Amino acid sequence: MNARTLFLVSTSFLACQLFSWGFHLFAQVPSELHPQQIILRADSQQKTGGRYELVGNVEITYRDMQLTADRVDYDETTGELTAGGHIVFSRPAENQEMQAGRAEYNLWTGTGSFFDVQGSFGAQIRGGSSLLTTTAPFFFTAERVDRVGENTYRVQNGKITVCSLPNPTWTFVAPTAIVRPGESLRIYNSQFHLLNVPIFYSPFVYRSLRRIPRSSGFLMPTVGTSSRLGLRIGDSFFWAIHRSMDAEIGVEYLSKRGWMEQGTFRMKPKADSYLNVSYFGVQDRGFGPQRVDQGGHSVRAEGVVPLDRGVRGVLDFNYLSSLTFREAFTQSYAEAVNSEVHSTGFLSKSFDSFQLNLLFLRLENFQSIRPNDTVIIRYLPHVELNSVERPWWSGAPLWLSWDSSVGAVSRSEPLRSGNATRLRTTNLERYEFYPRISLPLQWKEFRLTPTVGYRSTRYGARRDEGQISGEALFRGTRELAVELALPPLSKVFSGAGALYARPFQHVVEPKVTFRSVSGADRFADVLLFDARDLITNTRELEYSLTNRLLIKQEGAQGLRESLSWELRQQYYFDPSFGNALAPSQRNVFASNLVLTSDAFLDRSRRFSPVVSIFRFRPSGHYDVEFREDYDTTRHRVTNGGLIGNARWGETFLSVSHFFVRSSPALSSPSNQIGFTAGYGNLARRGFNAAFAGNYDFRAGFLQFSAFQVSYNNECCGISFEYRRFALGPVRNENQFRVAFSLANIGTFGNMKRQERLF
Repeated sequence: MNARTLFLVSTSFLACQLFSWGFHLFAQVPSELHPQQIILRADSQQKTGGRYELVGNVEITYRDMQLTADRVDYDETTGELTAGGHIVFSRPAENQEMQAGRAEYNLWTGTGSFFDVQGSFGAQIRGGSSLLTTTAPFFFTAERVDRVGENTYRVQNGKITVCSLPNPTWTFVAPTAIVRPGESLRIYNSQFHLLNVPIFYSPFVYRSLRRIPRSSGFLMPTVGTSSRLGLRIGDSFFWAIHRSMDAEIGVEYLSKRGWMEQGTFRMKPKADSYLNVSYFGVQDRGFGPQRVDQGGHSVRAEGVVPLDRGVRGVLDFNYLSSLTFREAFTQSYAEAVNSEVHSTGFLSKSFDSFQLNLLFLRLENFQSIRPNDTVIIRYLPHVELNSVERPWWSGAPLWLSWDSSVGAVSRSEPLRSGNATRLRTTNLERYEFYPRISLPLQWKEFRLTPTVGYRSTRYGARRDEGQISGEALFRGTRELAVELALPPLSKVFSGAGALYARPFQHVVEPKVTFRSVSGADRFADVLLFDARDLITNTRELEYSLTNRLLIKQEGAQGLRESLSWELRQQYYFDPSFGNALAPSQRNVFASNLVLTSDAFLDRSRRFSPVVSIFRFRPSGHYDVEFREDYDTTRHRVTNGGLIGNARWGETFLSVSHFFVRSSPALSSPSNQIGFTAGYGNLARRGFNAAFAGNYDFRAGFLQFSAFQVSYNNECCGISFEYRRFALGPVRNENQFRVAFSLANIGTFGNMKRQERLF
């Protein structure tokens, strides 16, 4: 045999061997019942009738399922297969995977059993401010896993966790669990293990695995303790009424006080409409040796709904049974010291430059914790038709605007503080029409805007020596305002030495406004409902000077205000405000509210306090606002406030300081500072801590303090909190709170999301 013949024979033999080896490595098995092809791959294949023996690196693909193993016996007539040795069953599209030592599975029905299993299934968990989340899937180990349906697995004698294997921080150990990836996880008769130590038993645990989880069921119970409330044990039931509607009803037992109830209802039928209703109440057995009942209830409802023809409805309803109840049981310091309850509902429609409003309003101001010591104002109802400034006619230099209202109003208040006798008005009518004409003028950088208006108001009743008279009252006031904005002065600097090396611009903006009001007589006879009833005769001059520092924005065009300092003051040509000012008592007039919200009129005076407002924001990490009112008559700062915020990475600090040093006839003196400082956030791994408090310098003690510390790892977190309220005789309480969070599961404890410092 010559060399050419030998080469041809050898090449042909090698090609035949490769073809035969490739045939055993890859095969496509069709099925008359299942048209989808079953792809088989293996190092070695042997077929006897309808049965396949696959050995070595076996891979089977059918639909969205993949199975790999060391050895598989497959019957193409029944779809049954038996696999052994390093089995991996996966559905990549669904993020499901199981590793097993042995498996019995039917390809056609999609059911079967896996033994000595370790696996995972993905969960589309939507993160939120109240849930510790992780992108890791749920991991499990089990003696046996049965696939009983297209997307249903029964886990027997297994452990489930989201912690990394093989040493998870926590697990649910249960004889039975039903997993429906992408839908739900149900665990029956489970023991919760923390660091392999059994902690508690639960007959049933449910977790929705949907992208937007909404399922009815009991929430994690709450347990805590308080020096005034005793042991606290409670739970809530969540009812998923509809995809856009749900409710939560909960009850909590207070061993020293009684029962606490709470409930919420939420509805969002459309993207631009919603309704939220909440209830909170306490059935109190009494506090202290005298068993003083501090119980009560509060209701809140808020919602928005767009109606036909561009009408928008808004509801903000609040009801509080007593100030004592709020101080005794609310868990927020800001809410505990708030003595006002406002409720508003209105329908509004805007068209062109007009706005039509139908308003219902109830304002209640608790003056003390004594019963009936409240001031209540109602609008039942009130209709307003207002117009923003618009040219009187097309191209006209004159601009026209107006406010108009008509409705029924009422007011109820005690004759004297602590007196059960109340001064009440009936639902009396009030009409007002207030048109204004302005003429904006500009010459170079000078801007002059005179405005003339006439305010006509009619009341269905009036005050008469401390009583209500049925005699109607009409007031017609003539108003003139002239605003002069002088040319701003500006200069660009190349820098400020070592303080700031970049260019910046300094701008000075002066402005002067003259106001005159006449015809606002009989101020003492006017019933007070809102700011429009505080109009008095006046002739005054307001002048202001504003300094601004503008710096270039990083990564963007234009300038950003980094610092501003505004000084304002008023001069009164008529110190008595048309004899409306009552000496030696608190007076609040509409013109003064334009300047400052702090009362300063208890005597005749020519000059108002100098109002100073300083704002500083050098970057996105810092911002400061400092305000002071310097009284030129008393020669001291009478009111002031400071608000500052700073954040450096995970470290944050917030400080607020407010004080009042004016006459006791105007306001009670006060001097308080509030602060919050911390490091980290709710979901950050590692240690996180925050401290908050409110200190009263006059009383010399902390009215409120709270300290929270938490630690989170990859799959769980624990938080501790100490909280103290010191609000006088009504409340002097120490609270200890704890919350244990399981990633993608929930939180166990009594530290609620809205009460956290982070």
